[in-house]
Amino acid sequence: MRAEVSKELEKCRTKGEIGASLAAEVQLYLSPEYYDAFTPIAEEFRFILITSNANLQPLSSCPEDAVATELDGLRIKVNASQHTKCVRCWHQRDDVGSHAEHPELCGRCIENVVGTGEIRHYA
Repeated sequence: MRAEVSKELEKCRTKGEIGASLAAEVQLYLSPEYYDAFTPIAEEFRFILITSNANLQPLSSCPEDAVATELDGLRIKVNASQHTKCVRCWHQRDDVGSHAEHPELCGRCIENVVGTGEIRHYA
Protein backbone atom coordinates (compact mmCIF):
# COMPACT_ATOMS: atom_id res chain seq x y z
CA MET A 1 0.00 0.00 0.00
CA ARG A 2 2.85 2.36 0.85
CA ALA A 3 4.48 1.65 -2.51
CA GLU A 4 1.26 2.56 -4.33
CA VAL A 5 0.97 5.82 -2.41
CA SER A 6 4.64 6.57 -3.14
CA LYS A 7 3.96 6.20 -6.87
CA GLU A 8 1.16 8.76 -6.67
CA LEU A 9 3.25 11.13 -4.58
CA GLU A 10 6.00 10.95 -7.18
CA LYS A 11 3.53 11.79 -9.96
CA CYS A 12 2.44 14.86 -7.99
CA ARG A 13 6.06 15.84 -7.41
CA THR A 14 6.81 15.52 -11.13
CA LYS A 15 3.85 17.77 -11.95
CA GLY A 16 5.05 20.32 -9.40
CA GLU A 17 1.97 19.95 -7.21
CA ILE A 18 4.01 19.04 -4.12
CA GLY A 19 7.64 19.11 -3.10
CA ALA A 20 8.31 16.64 -0.33
CA SER A 21 5.83 13.95 0.66
CA LEU A 22 5.08 15.88 3.86
CA ALA A 23 3.49 18.54 1.66
CA ALA A 24 0.76 16.03 0.77
CA GLU A 25 -2.48 14.82 2.25
CA VAL A 26 -3.69 11.42 1.11
CA GLN A 27 -7.16 9.93 0.93
CA LEU A 28 -7.14 6.13 0.82
CA TYR A 29 -10.33 4.43 -0.37
CA LEU A 30 -10.24 0.86 0.85
CA SER A 31 -12.12 -2.36 0.27
CA PRO A 32 -14.00 -3.60 3.34
CA GLU A 33 -11.17 -6.04 4.16
CA TYR A 34 -8.49 -3.33 4.06
CA TYR A 35 -10.70 -0.81 5.80
CA ASP A 36 -11.36 -3.18 8.71
CA ALA A 37 -7.69 -4.14 8.94
CA PHE A 38 -6.25 -0.61 8.89
CA THR A 39 -8.88 1.43 10.75
CA PRO A 40 -7.32 0.60 14.15
CA ILE A 41 -4.09 2.34 13.06
CA ALA A 42 -5.74 5.17 11.12
CA GLU A 43 -4.44 7.91 13.45
CA GLU A 44 -0.85 6.84 12.78
CA PHE A 45 -1.16 5.99 9.09
CA ARG A 46 0.36 9.33 8.03
CA PHE A 47 3.62 8.28 9.70
CA ILE A 48 3.69 5.06 7.68
CA LEU A 49 3.12 6.96 4.44
CA ILE A 50 5.35 9.90 5.44
CA THR A 51 2.63 12.41 4.59
CA SER A 52 1.14 15.23 6.63
CA ASN A 53 -2.26 13.58 6.71
CA ALA A 54 -3.80 10.27 5.68
CA ASN A 55 -7.51 9.55 5.80
CA LEU A 56 -8.97 6.10 5.40
CA GLN A 57 -12.36 5.88 3.72
CA PRO A 58 -14.49 2.97 2.52
CA LEU A 59 -14.11 2.19 -1.17
CA SER A 60 -17.86 2.69 -1.51
CA SER A 61 -17.36 6.44 -0.90
CA CYS A 62 -14.64 6.77 -3.54
CA PRO A 63 -14.93 9.78 -5.86
CA GLU A 64 -14.44 9.32 -9.59
CA ASP A 65 -11.16 11.24 -9.62
CA ALA A 66 -9.44 8.87 -7.16
CA VAL A 67 -6.67 6.90 -8.84
CA ALA A 68 -6.93 3.14 -9.23
CA THR A 69 -3.85 1.23 -8.14
CA GLU A 70 -2.30 -2.12 -8.92
CA LEU A 71 -3.54 -3.25 -5.52
CA ASP A 72 -7.10 -4.49 -5.73
CA GLY A 73 -9.24 -2.72 -3.16
CA LEU A 74 -7.22 0.49 -3.01
CA ARG A 75 -7.81 3.83 -4.71
CA ILE A 76 -5.87 6.95 -3.85
CA LYS A 77 -6.35 10.67 -4.00
CA VAL A 78 -3.41 12.98 -3.24
CA ASN A 79 -3.80 16.68 -2.52
CA ALA A 80 -1.27 19.34 -1.65
CA SER A 81 -1.72 20.34 1.98
CA GLN A 82 -3.05 23.83 2.54
CA HIS A 83 -1.84 23.93 6.14
CA THR A 84 1.20 25.63 7.63
CA LYS A 85 4.38 23.61 8.06
CA CYS A 86 5.59 22.94 11.60
CA VAL A 87 9.20 24.13 11.90
CA ARG A 88 10.11 21.17 14.12
CA CYS A 89 8.64 18.11 12.38
CA TRP A 90 7.84 19.63 8.96
CA HIS A 91 4.33 18.15 8.93
CA GLN A 92 1.77 20.55 7.53
CA ARG A 93 -0.97 20.55 10.16
CA ASP A 94 -4.08 22.58 10.85
CA ASP A 95 -3.03 23.22 14.46
CA VAL A 96 0.26 24.99 13.68
CA GLY A 97 0.04 28.41 15.29
CA SER A 98 -2.74 27.50 17.70
CA HIS A 99 -0.50 27.76 20.78
CA ALA A 100 0.53 31.31 21.69
CA GLU A 101 3.82 30.28 23.32
CA HIS A 102 4.84 28.09 20.37
CA PRO A 103 3.29 29.68 17.27
CA GLU A 104 5.46 27.74 14.80
CA LEU A 105 4.79 24.27 16.22
CA CYS A 106 2.01 21.75 15.69
CA GLY A 107 0.16 20.25 18.63
CA ARG A 108 2.14 17.02 18.42
CA CYS A 109 5.46 18.85 18.70
CA ILE A 110 4.20 20.99 21.56
CA GLU A 111 3.26 17.81 23.41
CA ASN A 112 6.73 16.40 22.72
CA VAL A 113 8.58 19.58 23.70
CA VAL A 114 6.72 20.78 26.80
CA GLY A 115 4.24 17.98 27.53
CA THR A 116 4.57 14.35 28.45
CA GLY A 117 5.29 13.31 24.87
CA GLU A 118 3.17 11.66 22.23
CA ILE A 119 2.10 8.06 22.51
CA ARG A 120 2.21 6.00 19.36
CA HIS A 121 1.11 2.40 19.23
CA TYR A 122 1.99 1.26 15.72
CA ALA A 123 4.18 3.63 13.73
